[in-house]
Amino acid sequence: MPNAEFFLTYPKFKLAILALLTLNIGIYAAVDTLTTAVDALVWVILLVMFELETVKAAPFNERTLHAVRNVLIVVIALVFGSYVRDNEWLDVVNSLLWFALIVLLELEVRWRSFVERHRQLFWLITLAVFTGLIATVVAWLMQSEWLDAYDALLWIVAFGVIEVDIFHFLKLARE
Repeated sequence: MPNAEFFLTYPKFKLAILALLTLNIGIYAAVDTLTTAVDALVWVILLVMFELETVKAAPFNERTLHAVRNVLIVVIALVFGSYVRDNEWLDVVNSLLWFALIVLLELEVRWRSFVERHRQLFWLITLAVFTGLIATVVAWLMQSEWLDAYDALLWIVAFGVIEVDIFHFLKLARE
């Protein structure tokens, strides 16, 4: 488990984003459905796991991390299925865009040479996915779904700050 020194040296902006995402779990539990609260909880746990793994502070061994990650992915798939079943199409589209982004990240990590050979294509696809995510924020705002719009925007910021090296992304954009 990370010690107190880890939290003191960890960027405070990242901690603030994480705190806001955690607060959203409680908000969804209080004012929305159990499905949205579980969805928020699972994604926050997954984000924290990836971040701890990235900074080499994971409290579990690799086998345990994979097992927990697999359980979380099953829960995410079940939540996605409930969005489809309940005809919550904006949630479905939002989920599909996040799935696409995760696939792009996995490809970048696992097949780095392939991604390097097709850098322009991957950059364009990533840009299209982020454009779609921003469009879902706008769609929720147009439907006066303030909490969903705020949550979606917060996740975009969180992803940009916590998971993606923004400066690296901008460098790719200039190439």
